[in-house]
Amino acid sequence: MGAHHSHAKKEDFPNLNNDQINALLNNLKKHTTSTTFSAADVSTILPYWGEYAKVAFENLARKEGSKKGVLPFSLLVQQANLLEGIASEQADGLTNLFGDKWREALVACSRHLLSLTAEDAAALLSILRTDKSSNLTNLLTANRLAAELVHLPFKELLEMQSTPPLAVLNGKTSLLSRSAQVVLRAHIPVEYRQTWQLLFSSNEHGSSFAQLTHQVDGQGPCFVVVKTTKNRVFGCYASHGFHVGPTYLGDTLCFLFSIVPEIRVFEPTGFNKKYCYLNIQQETLANGLGVGGSDINWPFFISEEYGKGMATPHSSSFEKCDLAGETNFEIDTLEIWRVGPPPQKKKERSILDKDPQAQALLEIAGRQMHSEGFRDAKPILDDEEDEE
Repeated sequence: MGAHHSHAKKEDFPNLNNDQINALLNNLKKHTTSTTFSAADVSTILPYWGEYAKVAFENLARKEGSKKGVLPFSLLVQQANLLEGIASEQADGLTNLFGDKWREALVACSRHLLSLTAEDAAALLSILRTDKSSNLTNLLTANRLAAELVHLPFKELLEMQSTPPLAVLNGKTSLLSRSAQVVLRAHIPVEYRQTWQLLFSSNEHGSSFAQLTHQVDGQGPCFVVVKTTKNRVFGCYASHGFHVGPTYLGDTLCFLFSIVPEIRVFEPTGFNKKYCYLNIQQETLANGLGVGGSDINWPFFISEEYGKGMATPHSSSFEKCDLAGETNFEIDTLEIWRVGPPPQKKKERSILDKDPQAQALLEIAGRQMHSEGFRDAKPILDDEEDEE
């Protein structure tokens, strides 16, 4: 084993943890004991880089001013360390390796590691190209997809068991393409990215708003995804889920999104707090599930009269978007996915704990409280929880 492998230390690569360093060295052992690498070595060690392995070698050689056809392995390891750093370091690493081809290189890595179709890969590339920021550091800071994909080039070398940036789906989907899963996953909190549970599917549960309401009410953060009869696919992310009632839930983590004809995410404007709404059987209020609107102006709304929806292109709550391509749409397929763990159920507490006056009246009447000896001395919920 060469010295460059055996003497690698944590302080030499501050952005890599010990497990990553060990994995990196063990993976390099499989390919070479030399202290240098050639363009062919890059293609062998990192085959999922495809044509961008040669691009990376040529860029690094040009940067080093080397014409020997080989480069020190420490140079490649340095780039892996940069891509695990802060945005400015990641920008340096991408530029060192791929220059202005960094978008194409990241998508090439994604296509291999995530088993993407050509269509899925094209969708990711389209999103990266949409961001026209001339400052790569700022782009990596603001663009959540780029910030997720930047870790992929050295992923298989740094992790003994590579885990791609895709959630585990508990249920079958006909609406969430793999590219859509990657994009949506990158836009939600880290703690909700691992497992998604299918709560409702019109393919499985039928066309019933009552059933939809039963399945989603109080189930926590979720995605709602709709396919219309005109083949548009879009939806929303509800950061706090939905609860039946006349009030809005959620915060600025909520967003709207389009999947077909193209994948795009539309962030909240912060102008108001009209996020997620679910109400039924009211005479004076909107009846249905919606995000970002009220009355007859909703960027996304599913009517209680199942099968019908509304998507107006102008809303003060979210960035301008025309999700359905028409104001009133008809639903072909609908899916709702909970992200993260199921909500914890609160235990019921005795009416005597909730209402001390009831307990006092029983004692005045001389009634014995037979259940007192079988209950915890302290109430399960405090008064503040009762008021929520």
